[in-house]
Amino acid sequence: MKALVVYYSRSGNTSKIAHEIADSLECDIEEIKDTKKRSGILGWLKSANDGRKKSFTTIEQTTYDPAQYDLLIIGTPIWAGNVSTPVRTYIHEKQAYFNNVAFFCTAGGDKFGGPFIDMTDLSGISPVATMGISGKDMKTGAHKSKIQDFIKAIQM
Repeated sequence: MKALVVYYSRSGNTSKIAHEIADSLECDIEEIKDTKKRSGILGWLKSANDGRKKSFTTIEQTTYDPAQYDLLIIGTPIWAGNVSTPVRTYIHEKQAYFNNVAFFCTAGGDKFGGPFIDMTDLSGISPVATMGISGKDMKTGAHKSKIQDFIKAIQM
């Protein structure tokens, strides 16, 4: 199985999880880069507002072609209960090239259902697996066993 991990991370948590998945699978990885400045408290507020409105943004050109992969693993932080704007944009722009997908989300809380439904609707494909990582999971190290379970679930 040829897999690609694609993610956006504002604070670093989603990046950490994406890299752990890619390292475990020994697969390609690509960061989605937003052209909008999102650092600091103002960036956090803009991000929450964009998430609430389910907005799109302008993202930088990506390197990898998702059509060349059997599985695309897409990771996003949750913004105001929704998929992050850069990931929403990536899925919207590239979904015609997806073969199979798996999704993971990171969030301060533990409500992941809505974003997974939204990602499924945006991509037009039911995921082979989903994984939600809370802030508590990150602090306690519970994210490691969740990643192992996720990897087992996506192995086709």
